[in-house]
Amino acid sequence: MHHPWIIIVNPTAGSGKGRQQWSQVQQQLEQQGMTYEVAWTTHAQHAMDLAEQAVHQGYRCIAAMGGDGTAHEVVNGLCRQQQVPSQDLVFALLPVGTGNDWIKTHGIPNDCRAVLALMQAGRTLLHDIGYIHYHNAAGQPQSRYFLNVAGLGYDAFVTKASNERRRFGSNTFTYFYLILSCLLRYRPPRMRVTLDHEVVEGAIFSMAVGQGRYNGGGAQVVPHALPDDGRVAVTAFQDISTWEVVRHTPKFYDGTITSHPKAIDRQVVAVQVAPLLGARPALIEADGEYLGQVPARFEMLPKALRVVVP
Repeated sequence: MHHPWIIIVNPTAGSGKGRQQWSQVQQQLEQQGMTYEVAWTTHAQHAMDLAEQAVHQGYRCIAAMGGDGTAHEVVNGLCRQQQVPSQDLVFALLPVGTGNDWIKTHGIPNDCRAVLALMQAGRTLLHDIGYIHYHNAAGQPQSRYFLNVAGLGYDAFVTKASNERRRFGSNTFTYFYLILSCLLRYRPPRMRVTLDHEVVEGAIFSMAVGQGRYNGGGAQVVPHALPDDGRVAVTAFQDISTWEVVRHTPKFYDGTITSHPKAIDRQVVAVQVAPLLGARPALIEADGEYLGQVPARFEMLPKALRVVVP
């Protein structure tokens, strides 16, 4: 007996690929004889509410059709609901986003039809879910779950700028213009980072925290991340100049950047970050969504959600 699926579709994901590909997905669902329901997102964070409602309606298998942002929202809905333990739920991602970074760690095909076959095959992995306590711009405490990688510092500075710019459309030119203008404007925030019992203080250019290996369109800043070891993989860059970052760009993509002398890479239980006295608070993003700022704490909820994998 196959459990019914609910598929939460973001029609605007991947510049409208969500809407375009739905009819093919629907056709295959019918051919495979899968029992399913579909729900469409209409606004930001809608997928969180739809996922939470789905669990309340009795669904235990929930798929997101979208990119890493849609996956992030659905996972937040599944983890924040109190109806059932999140590890009793099964999550799948039908990738139609622009980056599709999370699937790379698992070798999940970047093809909805192949993922539908995986959903039917039913092989799953108990996946760690990240959890962040952070603060919004007004200094109020907030919390959020994440599936892949959270970034702090430069990473989040660019994310905030690109999330704001989404309204103006995006193409390669605007993206490179964005990166360049961010590089010119960015000043590394000064902070205290506690990695379990080790304390690092000073200007931190950027820091990535995660259980997935890829983010930012294929960069491997935390190549030592594992999705099911219950640990937080961290890479931080201390006292590195903007131009040094530019010069070493290829190393971010081939997974060798952690060998840079200014890179700190660890696997820890928790990461705490606080601004140093009088310093500008560092910004935070998770799964490519801008969230807020430090002070913050990052941890992993071990084996918190079942995900469909090859």
